[in-house]
Amino acid sequence: MSVFGMPYFDPLGLIVAEVNGEVVGFSHAGFAFKSTLDGLDYTQGIICCVLVESKIQHQGIGQELVHRSEEYLRARGATTIQAGQSRYKDPFYFGIYGGARPSGFLESDLAAAPFFHSLGYQATQRIPIFQRDLTDKRDPMNYRLMALRRQTELQVTDQPDNPSWWWFCRFGNIESMRFQLVEKKTAAPIASMTVIGLDHYIAAWNERAIGLVDILVEENYRGQGFGQTLIVEAIRRLRTEMITRAEIHIPEDFPDAVGAVLASGFKQVDCGVVYSRPAAPDVAAS
Repeated sequence: MSVFGMPYFDPLGLIVAEVNGEVVGFSHAGFAFKSTLDGLDYTQGIICCVLVESKIQHQGIGQELVHRSEEYLRARGATTIQAGQSRYKDPFYFGIYGGARPSGFLESDLAAAPFFHSLGYQATQRIPIFQRDLTDKRDPMNYRLMALRRQTELQVTDQPDNPSWWWFCRFGNIESMRFQLVEKKTAAPIASMTVIGLDHYIAAWNERAIGLVDILVEENYRGQGFGQTLIVEAIRRLRTEMITRAEIHIPEDFPDAVGAVLASGFKQVDCGVVYSRPAAPDVAAS
């Protein structure tokens, strides 16, 4: 239901491969969100996933799935096509594929890069994936963090004050909380993030995990340690809920955020890679 229940789900974007009546693979294509986060941008096509059973790979099925996804996207107005999802270009599989959020195709899938390169795609973004074992209670602490803790207060709410359409599509049908760091004296917002439950990974990971997503530090407070303070304080709160692992995805082009995550005790466990190329003109329509 997290896929089929989306208000913009189009059955034509879900392409299934069959051999002798047996499903052997599928691809799923969709579109990025508008910059205003109140609808879809049909000029930006996204190939969300491509899956083929291992026993029949290297027979051209994956290539045909991608080509049909491209045809679907071009027919609906896409001028660029991205393989693998990223922030605000994530119509499906949020919190299902790749952990806390869908971030490209995982580097640990060794077949992904050569497959997309063979189809003319180039890697355009890397999104490292970090995890922290919350059973290790040795939280980072120094004089700066101690001072910031005294100045701030951690608040927990169900949703932002003015949630966008994108927010409802992403978090409206999954378990989530919003953590916000505010000044004690003025209650001015400093930093915030959303926490989502990953209980569907219990069987595979053998532990309770959560994802930390959409970390935002207000511009006037950046570079001062507030992002790290928010993460550390949230982890302390989550640990009391018997959460044993936390995961976060941060693009490489946000070095300050990567630094805050590493300083908070996280370690990189994988990396998502986004591949892109211009959408070729639709010859049939010209």
